[in-house]
Amino acid sequence: MKNLPGILPSATEYRLLEITYGLTSLEGVEFPSRGSSISSPPSGKIGVYMKTLDAGIRFPLTDFQEKVFQKDGCSLQMLTPNAVNKVVVFEIICRANEYLPEYFVIKFFFQFCITGDKCTFLVRRGGHALVPDG
Repeated sequence: MKNLPGILPSATEYRLLEITYGLTSLEGVEFPSRGSSISSPPSGKIGVYMKTLDAGIRFPLTDFQEKVFQKDGCSLQMLTPNAVNKVVVFEIICRANEYLPEYFVIKFFFQFCITGDKCTFLVRRGGHALVPDG
């Protein structure tokens, strides 16, 4: 499925996507038709790469995820899977240890970086690798 962009999923494939990513047809999820582009989705829609979903983003975003992306001026289309992974795993680590994830704490570990049209988080120089790359 991931290797066949622009091909609409069968009913079985769509159900598997719903289960895997927690999507429901009520959320208005649409898959690209042949010749469409994620960078110019239909009006009222956003394009999200499957790799972003694979990295851990689920909808709706948590308040913490929204705050991080909003404060850093990054949209979902700009996120690298590595950036998604770091934010999601950071939040999981915090919550597993009964701490509320805070924006200023994630910024202690990671430096936000925009390269071209992509956003990522880099380990701060001399910092500790809380969430490794990859």
